[in-house]
Amino acid sequence: MNHVLVIDGDLSTCKEIKYSLQDDLTDVYYTQSVEEAIYKMQKENYSLVIMDACLSQTGGTALIQQIRQMNPMPILALSETASTADKVAAFKCGADDFLSKPFELEECLARAQALMRRYTQLNHITGRNYALVSHGDLMLDTARRQVSIGSEKVSLTRKEYDILLYFLKNRNRVLTFEQIYCAVWHEEYLMDNSPIFFHIGNLRRKLRADWIETKYGVGYYIHNPGEP
Repeated sequence: MNHVLVIDGDLSTCKEIKYSLQDDLTDVYYTQSVEEAIYKMQKENYSLVIMDACLSQTGGTALIQQIRQMNPMPILALSETASTADKVAAFKCGADDFLSKPFELEECLARAQALMRRYTQLNHITGRNYALVSHGDLMLDTARRQVSIGSEKVSLTRKEYDILLYFLKNRNRVLTFEQIYCAVWHEEYLMDNSPIFFHIGNLRRKLRADWIETKYGVGYYIHNPGEP
């Protein structure tokens, strides 16, 4: 089953693409919000993103670059300002195809299906279940269990990595000591929190992670980097 995400400020464009592209083998979701789009991509692996390159206030190319860092799925960029310079900038930042607005729906669907077909065939050939999980400039490659901050790789122990991934999969939740221990150690919780304290202390130091917060007497939770 293919999963497609449409990101566009024009609701009619979102719906038009969704109801034309969706079928028994393709589920299509849409959002008009950049923030919601990023959240969706952190939770779900998509086979294709179709996005308005001018939606982000920081610039379309910045949004394309951010999406590209999260996942290797193809990106079809849409834009009403389709100068050669815009197209070149979009391709350099990671877009796989570019379509000028207004466009013929049939052409949009044909390009989308071609990108998904190429992506599906490539994944079949490599046999790799590839996914990235991001939090600010922190990136986890779950296929290779690698962690990086920006371009800098970070070396974590197995337990540190497992705790970090568990936290990121449960954002906006307070995780109790018992939940953390059972999920990471896969053993009965005996009220000894010292192993958790030790590994989270190392995580905070290695990641400079001031976003890992303590809920005293309960456990931990995370907030977005840069938030108080």
